Amino acid sequence: MAVVVKTFTTPGGKYVYDRETNSILSVGDVEFEAFCRIEAGDAGEADLAVLERYQGQGYCLESELEEILHPATPLLEYQLNSKVRQITMQVTQNCNLRCKYCAYGGGYENQRTHSNKTMPLETMKKCVDFLMERSRDMSEVYVAFYGGEPLLEIEKIKSCIDYINDNYEGRTVKYVLTTNGTLFDEATVNVLEENEITVMISFDGPKELHNINRVYHDGKGSFDDIMEGLEHIKANHPVFFQKISFLSVVAPGIDYACVNDFFNASDVMDSRSVMVNPINQYNVKDIVNYDDLYILTYNYQRMKALFATMGMYDHSKVSKVFTSSLNNIKTLSEDMSKRWRLYKSAHPSGPCIPGVMRPFVAADGYIYPCERVGEGSDAMKIGHIDSGIDLEKANALLNVGKLTEKECITCWNFRNCMLCCAASDGGDELSAIKRLQQCRNSEHDTLDAFTTICLLLENGVDISVI
Repeated sequence: MAVVVKTFTTPGGKYVYDRETNSILSVGDVEFEAFCRIEAGDAGEADLAVLERYQGQGYCLESELEEILHPATPLLEYQLNSKVRQITMQVTQNCNLRCKYCAYGGGYENQRTHSNKTMPLETMKKCVDFLMERSRDMSEVYVAFYGGEPLLEIEKIKSCIDYINDNYEGRTVKYVLTTNGTLFDEATVNVLEENEITVMISFDGPKELHNINRVYHDGKGSFDDIMEGLEHIKANHPVFFQKISFLSVVAPGIDYACVNDFFNASDVMDSRSVMVNPINQYNVKDIVNYDDLYILTYNYQRMKALFATMGMYDHSKVSKVFTSSLNNIKTLSEDMSKRWRLYKSAHPSGPCIPGVMRPFVAADGYIYPCERVGEGSDAMKIGHIDSGIDLEKANALLNVGKLTEKECITCWNFRNCMLCCAASDGGDELSAIKRLQQCRNSEHDTLDAFTTICLLLENGVDISVI
């Protein structure tokens, strides 16, 4: 097996990423050129001499990786029976909005569509029993309500929580709900507040931008209704308001700067957590292209966050959207400090343990790894609430890297690849082609993170405290 390295530069230095020890090495000009040739498979004698020096220090050794096998595989059955941490219920497939980029709007290949189908209360109770019976080794569990628009079924949600309280007293249960934020009448807010439900609202920013995509059946925008509900909650239910966060989807053609300014300036949003995401591009029918202005604005705001971290910019002028953007960098840096070699059997880091982390139960009772995959996909269907998880199908998703074993074994991004099973969703079966199509994006994200780490270190930043 060859040496697997990745060379990259910053304005302040030249670096080599060593996959085997998960380390970033700062090198001089001559060494950098040598490693560039080693990376390309075109090393000469002088280059090999450079490599030998580093190998003498325990770096850049030949890889021992031989096969793709997720380390959780031997314990998969135990985890499915004892360590399930969350259940997400599709309370309804119906919604009072028709957001233009919605996964249920027909723009994806997974056949998700809005319908009047709702999850019967008896099925919701089965979901609760499923979670409780398979979480005996968990100190707390999460129950998430999802749609469609789950608040259309607020009475069922209340009945489900009553069932939990009546039958599972003593268990620590936390509740999560994702909503479009248009249905906050007083009775609904009381249910949410009384049961301490953490709420995430899909909200795309200022009125003129939010109303482009987040509209009712008749095309009317939903901004005013959301703001009216939020203002009422903040004034009359301040404790509950603290449990609200926001998810903003920035679609192509949307001015990212305006979205950013809105969340920074809005009195209603206060210090609420805001997560900004691009449109999900897995299995999208038409390619989603973001213009140069979006990319420039994003990079500008991110740069300000970096400068503030380095003490070169006023923290108060950094966007709320980006104040937590460096958390992933911190986590990655901490992981890289734990230097251990790859074993002969390993798996790229992307997949979670399907059926354990946050299994998603559709309205008809079928179980999927999470809510990110489509109910129209047989490849993602891992069981049914009446029969439980299909161990063989869960194992296939856990070890989804086997689809591209040859490419993964030699890939420099093996340890930091974030491609989960959703990237391989081919509908009827798992697809190696679809997975490989996402590799470039994953590599770009990792290299961007490496560059950021090095920039911070070059400027004397202690990443452990950011």
